[in-house]
Amino acid sequence: MRIRLVMITVLVAMVCLAWQHGKSKALKQLLDNCEQQDATHIDNIFDLQQLNANLLDEVLTLEMDNTVLMDSINELNK
Repeated sequence: MRIRLVMITVLVAMVCLAWQHGKSKALKQLLDNCEQQDATHIDNIFDLQQLNANLLDEVLTLEMDNTVLMDSINELNK
């Protein structure tokens, strides 16, 4: 009877260890995926910041061109 109890206890412990090991591997894989997604998001943020800077430069250039054109129109209308 005592041997049977020890065997059942060992079996349950082995099942728990195997389950925890599987759970640990799954969580590590999820963590790796999240880290990879974070790196991708950071790259996207840098790309968007560069695009934003380029568009701002273009807007400023267009505003300067518009000011020059408005001054030219005002000179012609005098």
